[in-house]
Amino acid sequence: MPMYNFILWVAVMEKLRTRDRLRFLDIDPLCVFCRLYDEIHNHLFFKCPWTSLLWRMAKSWFWLHKSMSTINSAIHGFLSGRNNLVGRTRRVSSGILIYLIWEERIKRVFDNSCTHVSLVFHRFQILFYMVLHFHE
Repeated sequence: MPMYNFILWVAVMEKLRTRDRLRFLDIDPLCVFCRLYDEIHNHLFFKCPWTSLLWRMAKSWFWLHKSMSTINSAIHGFLSGRNNLVGRTRRVSSGILIYLIWEERIKRVFDNSCTHVSLVFHRFQILFYMVLHFHE
């Protein structure tokens, strides 16, 4: 199972160790991306300005206009209803985006490094094309 599928599954279950789930530790509860709101699953992946921009970039790239404000709506938003190559690769796109957001969060928390959203989107495109290539 690719790592992005595993992270997506854990995120859908809302079991990722976001800061709201670590309140027993004495840590800053604010989102590592925007530093404005508490880090909870829905904020971290969709409501945060940084992650929201990443989703808008991906939706624009796919020519999607559906609202995506939760993990489930993102998964369904990327579904094209087709069972061809385009449909299959769109379905994994939400998993790749969730994985990249989580990976960037981990880097910011533990490595004190920040990647610009456009570079993360570029990485998404590369991973997308890798998935496309291996599904041919």
